Amino acid sequence: MTTSVPASASGSNDRKPAEVDAKILTDLGNLAVRARFIADSVVTGMHRSRNKGTSVEFAEHKEYSPGDNVRQLDWRAFARFDRDYIKQFEDESNIRALFVMDTSGSMGYPADGQRVSKLSYSATCAAALAYVLARQGDAVGLATYADVLAMRAPVKARRGHLQEVLDHLEALKAGGPSQLASALHALTEGLPRKTMIIVFSDLLDGGLEAVNAFGRLRARKNDVILFHVLDPDEVDFPFEEQTAFVGMENDAELQVDAREIREAYLQEMERFCHDVEVACRAGRVDYRKVRTDMAPGRVLSEFLAERASMRSSVR
Repeated sequence: MTTSVPASASGSNDRKPAEVDAKILTDLGNLAVRARFIADSVVTGMHRSRNKGTSVEFAEHKEYSPGDNVRQLDWRAFARFDRDYIKQFEDESNIRALFVMDTSGSMGYPADGQRVSKLSYSATCAAALAYVLARQGDAVGLATYADVLAMRAPVKARRGHLQEVLDHLEALKAGGPSQLASALHALTEGLPRKTMIIVFSDLLDGGLEAVNAFGRLRARKNDVILFHVLDPDEVDFPFEEQTAFVGMENDAELQVDAREIREAYLQEMERFCHDVEVACRAGRVDYRKVRTDMAPGRVLSEFLAERASMRSSVR
C-alpha cells in the first residue's frame, strides 16, 4: 500500500533513551551506532543459565569478569600474562538466536522518506537485540525472505560476527512478493534444535498460513518469537478522501473513497490481528504486535524483561 498521505511519528529529543523513536534514531549514524545506543538503554542480563557450553573445540580467550565460571580459568595464560582469562568454546553461548527478516515489498512502506519504513524499523530493533545478545556471549545469525529464504549470516558467537550481522541488516532492501510459510518450511530443514527464531514481518502474505508453519519449528523444540510489525496507517487508516492504493508487491492499483471503506477495513484489520495472535498463543509462539511509531527501546525493554522471567522454561 502506498499513498501520499503522511502520518507523523516524530518524537521529542528530551525523551529518555529507551523512548526515542525510530525516526530520530536515524540521525544518530549507521545501524551499528543505533543498535548500541538502543541496547545501552534497555535492561540487559536477560539470563543466567546453569547450562554452560562444554564443547571440546576451543575458540578463544576473554578476560575474566565477575560472574564467569572460575573452573574455566586458563592458568597457563595467567602464568604468562599475570591476568585472569576464561576459555571460550564454540558452543558456550546460552542462546542461539536466528533473526528472520521479511524483506518483501510491503515492508518498504511508507516510501515517502518522511517516516521510517517497516523494514528499517525492523532492522533497527533486530540490530539492537542482536547487540544485547552478542554482548552476553550469545550466538546470533540472520536469514531473510521475500519469495525465497536466504541465509545471510550463520548463527555464531565468535568475535566480529556481530558486525557481519549488522552489515547485512543495514543493507536490506524491500522488494518482491512474500512467502513466509514456504520460507519457514525451508528453514526447518537445516536448523539445529533449540534455536531462538525471531521473525520480523507484517504478515501481509496470509498471516494464519504462516503462523501454522511455525508449528514445525516448535515441534523441533525451537523458541519462536514473532514481531508483527505494522505502520500506523495500516492500523488506524487515517485516510478520508478519494485515495489511490498501490500494491507494493505487484502493480495493482485501487481507487476508493477512504471514508466509505474505513469502518470495514478497521474491523477486518482488528479481526486479522486477533486471529493471528490467538493462533500464535495456541501454537506457543510469542506474539508481539508492534507499530512503527513505538519507540524501539521501549519495545525491546518490555520484551527482554518478560523473557528474563521465563528463561528457565525456554530450555
